[in-house]
Amino acid sequence: MKKIYSKILLAGLLTGGLVSCDKELDLAPTDVLIEKTVFSDVATAESALADVYFKLALASVGPTHIIADASLGHVGLKEGNSYSNYYSGDLIATDFNVEGIWTKYYEAINVANVFIDKVPEFATYNEDIQKQHMAEARFNRAYAYHMLLSYYGHGALTGNMEGLGLPLQLEPYNGYNEEDQLARSSNDEVYGQIISDLELAIQDLPEIYSDKLTTRVRATKNTARALLSRVYLYMRDYQKSLDMSNRVLASSEYKLDADLLNLFPLNTAGTSSEFSDEVIFGFPFSGNGGNHQFGLHGIYYYNKYQWADAGFISSMDENDKRRTELIYEGNPAITDPVTRLEETTFKFNNPDGRDDIIVIRLAEIMLNKAEALVQINGVNAASVSLLNEIKTRSGLPEVNESDFASKEALLNEIYHERYLETVFEGRARFDFIRTGRPLKDPNLTEDQKTFPIPLREIDLSGGILEQNPGY
Repeated sequence: MKKIYSKILLAGLLTGGLVSCDKELDLAPTDVLIEKTVFSDVATAESALADVYFKLALASVGPTHIIADASLGHVGLKEGNSYSNYYSGDLIATDFNVEGIWTKYYEAINVANVFIDKVPEFATYNEDIQKQHMAEARFNRAYAYHMLLSYYGHGALTGNMEGLGLPLQLEPYNGYNEEDQLARSSNDEVYGQIISDLELAIQDLPEIYSDKLTTRVRATKNTARALLSRVYLYMRDYQKSLDMSNRVLASSEYKLDADLLNLFPLNTAGTSSEFSDEVIFGFPFSGNGGNHQFGLHGIYYYNKYQWADAGFISSMDENDKRRTELIYEGNPAITDPVTRLEETTFKFNNPDGRDDIIVIRLAEIMLNKAEALVQINGVNAASVSLLNEIKTRSGLPEVNESDFASKEALLNEIYHERYLETVFEGRARFDFIRTGRPLKDPNLTEDQKTFPIPLREIDLSGGILEQNPGY
């Protein structure tokens, strides 16, 4: 597939046509003709698949990404900033981003549903490629549901499997029909669907593609396993998280990068994507040929709309390379007296916001394994060894088993190392909630840590969608 994020205008044909047939002439409906044309041929089917990835990418960046970090103290924000509601307890069901994150991920789910539904009906190309394409769509759908559940599933991150989850839309949306409105499935049922999609995807996804970049921007067997490693950890199924982590770590395709500045390189041009060997899956927003339209959906730490909190920086070891190499002045053109002296993360350093977005990388999988092993076996040498690999890469001294008097002590060290390692990568909120640590406002109730269901969606469902407690 050439440049998987080339703009593809398939919105109309992927959501169903509006032109009805002329019964006297017995003509096929326009939407059927379009779908048959798109999904019958491998080239046009790949273009449709590109749209699935593209919509998932657009749902995953911007506010979706920033809120997950802005919920904690390491992100500096101006007084009265637009992100305060997500950590102050003042969130409401009509909030713009509450609705936007929900809508964008369900748009990504819908195009994946169309692909899964229509390829078996219309495709005439190689059956193995058909299976691979549908497996890629299933991976995209699983990732979208996982993110939605992390934000909106009541208790989904704290082990409440019977809590209110999400409406499981698994068929293409064909317009508003009152009788088709779905109630919310439980967290357990949504997790089950995510796991089912990923397990089915693994059967038909390739091990790798023909080049390194494609292997990192299209789903592979290990991409799905890596996501399962994260999902099972969130579910507290530590043995299965460990199993999936081991499968990924056994691959020779991924390596912990010795150089942080190779993992997060200087990206002033923003016209090419070259992911490190450590990256398992990412969105290549730099590789858009200089087209700024995707930059509008980028991450804006470089521009100091958000920055690295000075207290957080000073709390890091002064020799930690994640401090000395990955925190910097940022855009010197920012002259706002509130922000001009603030430092920010080097992970997003393109001045136009056209940075590649790393979604899953090997360091996370190593920490997943370390955490799962401690949950299963208590203090153990393997977890300490994995922890030390991350520490020494950052220039920190190693630790020993004897440094930890209890399982909880080692877990807390792993949690802290995960925080420092993946900070600004759009998951910190979820890690803090699932491990029982407070967000920026320590007084938030458990109900307030879950997003409300958008009021618009509740109204459209005729009340079938139940609101989260506390809203």
